Amino acid sequence: MDRPASVRHAVLMLYLTLAIGLVRGVVEASSNAANVAIWFVVLVSIVVLAFMAFLVWMIWRGRNWARITFLVLFLLGLLPSVPLLLRSLRTSPFSGLLGLAQVALQIVALVLLFQRPAAGWFRDARNPAP
Repeated sequence: MDRPASVRHAVLMLYLTLAIGLVRGVVEASSNAANVAIWFVVLVSIVVLAFMAFLVWMIWRGRNWARITFLVLFLLGLLPSVPLLLRSLRTSPFSGLLGLAQVALQIVALVLLFQRPAAGWFRDARNPAP
């Protein structure tokens, strides 16, 4: 079964959120440079970015566990990120808007990944025909 367009679009959106995260990380790191050692911020950013890129790649390859893991991580991170996003909108509107764009794109991507055509493809990708 061919990869549905909804999966292609969702993965593109998720990679776009990673790129936005890179830009946002640079903006946030420069504004928080006095609070935390820059090497620590860079290290954590690289680890998180690599892990998220790995999840998106696994989603692209049809791994259902990656789709579910991404959803669970998104839901776990959503509530704690609201105050941080609001603070970011006040202190650095550009970064805050990028953060809002990330959340919106991730929501749309997750909806696409869990709709019928994509859900069926993930099910079939788990049990490929001989």
